[in-house]
Amino acid sequence: LDVIDSIKKVLPDCKILLGGPEVSYDGVDIMEANPLIDFLVEGEGEQTFRELMDCLTHDLDMGAIDGLIWREDDKVIQNHARNPISLDSIPFAYEQGMQSLENKIIYYETSRGCPYKCQYCLSSTTGRVCFLNLDRVKRELAWFLQSGIKQVKLVDRTFNCNSARTKEIFRYLIQLGGNTNFHFEMAGDLIDEEMLDIIKTAPVGMFQFEIGIQSTKEDTLNAIQRRTDISKIEYAVSQLIKMDNIHIHLDLIAGLPEEDINSLAQSINQVLSLNPHKLQLGFLKLLKGSGLREASEKYNYRYTTYPPYEVLSSHVLSFSELSQIKKIEELIDLYYNSHRFQQSIGYLTKLKDEDYFTIFKGFADYWDKNEYFKYSHSNISLYEYLFDYASTLDHVDKELFRQLLCFDFVRHEKPGKFPKGLEVSPETRKKYNSQLFDFLSLEENLERYLPDWKGYTAKQIMRWVYVEVFDYPLHQTKYHKERTVILFDYLHRIGVKNQSKITAINI
Repeated sequence: LDVIDSIKKVLPDCKILLGGPEVSYDGVDIMEANPLIDFLVEGEGEQTFRELMDCLTHDLDMGAIDGLIWREDDKVIQNHARNPISLDSIPFAYEQGMQSLENKIIYYETSRGCPYKCQYCLSSTTGRVCFLNLDRVKRELAWFLQSGIKQVKLVDRTFNCNSARTKEIFRYLIQLGGNTNFHFEMAGDLIDEEMLDIIKTAPVGMFQFEIGIQSTKEDTLNAIQRRTDISKIEYAVSQLIKMDNIHIHLDLIAGLPEEDINSLAQSINQVLSLNPHKLQLGFLKLLKGSGLREASEKYNYRYTTYPPYEVLSSHVLSFSELSQIKKIEELIDLYYNSHRFQQSIGYLTKLKDEDYFTIFKGFADYWDKNEYFKYSHSNISLYEYLFDYASTLDHVDKELFRQLLCFDFVRHEKPGKFPKGLEVSPETRKKYNSQLFDFLSLEENLERYLPDWKGYTAKQIMRWVYVEVFDYPLHQTKYHKERTVILFDYLHRIGVKNQSKITAINI
């Protein structure tokens, strides 16, 4: 609205058109309150926009355009609502309309609407789902692959609401191959055994699933009218994680009805116990037209009056608790979602009986005390903070934790400078490198331990590998005293986390 005010001052004859969900719910009120707006499109805009352009070009009757709010002199006129349009009537925008898409992230829609009635979501108000013609979907997906697109994010609200259609699309993409990543929003409890069998054959990194859980509390799920089976989601996610070829994002929302800080902690712990590759912890927004916005007084919601209308407190969650959760979310993103601290965070949570929330809450308190939330930090600093925090905890084997943190640091990338407390002396490092070179010079060692490097010289291999000596077999799940030499291979990375390949060797 500020931009419109400026535009009208320098271009008084410019026509201003608004559209989208932010103005579709109370369009007449917005038009009456903001006289600089000339037109407003309600709901689906593709056909309405085109008809308006034709009308302005040929001076046709504005009153005949469904889905349009407009001005006639000083009067705001709201035309008839537009009937749902056919997705097949919308041209494919990318092939002719946009250039230089290589290595870009783009958005694509194969269906519109959602069959569910989740009260925080605007898609629940559509009451229908319409699908793009399947043959056309296949042609356009193939075009993305052939064009070298880096990632395609499917904006379908529940991509697998039609199971048979989803399976056919998955089979088709797997058959095509290619290097494009496809991101889907999936209902976890609709992933059946047949779909799992299909997904199992997908190349590593081709698919990325975002699965909304939102809460594990039954009262909360009932309050938001979200029909879901948590046990089925847990089973599907556990199977997908085992496959290690699909990047799995799980979603939770803080601020939902009946979800206090204790039940939210339980939801976080339950979701992280599934070992997803990423936890997306969002914060409830009371969007215009959503059921929860209409029921805001029932739950004593206080939220920002400006977009995105984020909840500040509720009947069971205070502002200070939400602020604390935001800090915990930031650390989950830095330390869990980054995959850089897998062994060290895993060790701490095991000491707390898998209570991720308590560990991250304590860590957030540590960050608060040191005022770390006020600044950005280097990756090396993040390791140093975690090392320092762990040293303050009871029952932590500090030397074991130091080596776990070192393992995590080296696992991600070939190290240069080490975090404080994790380095070894230059003399020790020189000795390890000399022993590694001798090891790699023997062909029988390559055949036994490193078949991927057979035929390469030790000098060539040294550029891509690193060796570290530990007092424990840190590549295993149980830690006991046993000198273990681990070689990290940064060329032959594995799994959707793209971590270096590790091999225990004898030097």
